[in-house]
Amino acid sequence: MDALKALKREEKGYKSRREGFVPGVLYGKEIETTSVKFQKADVENALRIHGERARLRVSLDGKEQLGIVKEVAREIISRDLLHLDIQLVSLDEQLSIDVPFIFLGTEDLIPKGLVLHTYIDEISLTGTVDVIPESIEINVGDKEDGDSITLADLDLPEGITYLEDDDTQVAAVAIPRVEEIEEDEDAEDIDAADVEVIGEDDEGDADVADDGAEVHED
Repeated sequence: MDALKALKREEKGYKSRREGFVPGVLYGKEIETTSVKFQKADVENALRIHGERARLRVSLDGKEQLGIVKEVAREIISRDLLHLDIQLVSLDEQLSIDVPFIFLGTEDLIPKGLVLHTYIDEISLTGTVDVIPESIEINVGDKEDGDSITLADLDLPEGITYLEDDDTQVAAVAIPRVEEIEEDEDAEDIDAADVEVIGEDDEGDADVADDGAEVHED
């Protein structure tokens, strides 16, 4: 894939979006924080191919540099792209990156009557960008009841570190437990008319807060 082309931006983000661009910010050790914009189709294509934690080449003023997508803001309902933050990095720079776990072989647990319980979905790894994996695959297909996976079980490239203890549990395999809830035989019957409803006013109105997403424009 070609480098994602960034253009310097002077206008507010909403104006860029009206013109078919996605506003964004580039930052890093070797660059001042710069307001930019990208062609919307280019950004959508890059995220479709590489995911929303993409590592990709970014072109600005004819110079290409490796970038890491740090934040993708989307409209809550339509999921339209609103803003994109990219950190520019060098290959010898020590970074901390959140890396997701991908569990493989879960379909092989079903015939054995087992389920997978996950305790953490990602881990922050420190190292250079060329050795930190984009994801960590864990095959659980051969696990049996009571087996667990800890951080010590992960096969990570040399030079990668993390802050958590090696015995931190990532996931476990077990037979599903069904809890039986018994009704209290001594429970008294309660008439609905005797129940006080708290929180209703005389008019029966309620205040509803609108959900929304705050986007910081540059």
